[in-house]
Amino acid sequence: MRTKTYFLSGLLLIAFLAVSAGCRKDSKRKVKKNHRQEVGKSANDLLSDDDYESVVIEIQYMTGFQPTDQTVSLLKSFVSERSHKKSISVKYSEITPHGKASYSLDDIVAIEDDKRTQFTAKKTIAVYFLFVDGDYSGNTSGGSVLGIAYYNTSLVIFEKTIIGLTNGFGSPERYKLETTVVNHEYGHILGLVNLGSSMQTQHQDAANGNHCTNENCLMYWEAESGSMVSNLLGSSPIPTLDANCLSDLQANGGK
Repeated sequence: MRTKTYFLSGLLLIAFLAVSAGCRKDSKRKVKKNHRQEVGKSANDLLSDDDYESVVIEIQYMTGFQPTDQTVSLLKSFVSERSHKKSISVKYSEITPHGKASYSLDDIVAIEDDKRTQFTAKKTIAVYFLFVDGDYSGNTSGGSVLGIAYYNTSLVIFEKTIIGLTNGFGSPERYKLETTVVNHEYGHILGLVNLGSSMQTQHQDAANGNHCTNENCLMYWEAESGSMVSNLLGSSPIPTLDANCLSDLQANGGK
């Protein structure tokens, strides 16, 4: 199952942004097997400390498209607040831009296969973020993808698109939009909503895929819609998880 974040889009299993809005063993085969699972499959492993006491977040970014320090700091706080982990570390690496105007999901997976260095091993579970210099190849006139949680520990952020939405007059600060997308997608690999962290109360917006019915929740399909983008201006806060989403994570080993 693949989970996407869209700008001006209405496809199934996505989160929107509208402008009006496994273990690393000696065997390479086993490595691929353990981090090529469905989104949400590792939710309990990411939330609890039953098998993994620590998490390492690998952030690879193409030159010129590094996420902001604020976003990474807020991501670490998000993980710490929701997961029982003794330590949360971040490993950065810069990679050469591929110079493509757009990337397909197959392109993204191929880059991960070639570049990813951190894998789940012993007591540490690894998560991979890739920030790219192009748009998503599946974009249409009705929408542009901002992020995809495409495997159990794999996420891509289309940083070029995010920068384009935050570099003009009247736009939100980049870190706010970036953090909203990053935390939303991380929420999906934590199993929200109904992707691996079972609902304690029915709150899935089935019409819009794996998203929350609460319009004020980070996991709502329109959490990053035009009105929300506008609400990110100035001192307005970044969206957070609601009580139902928190309850789902707590029931699956989280905080």
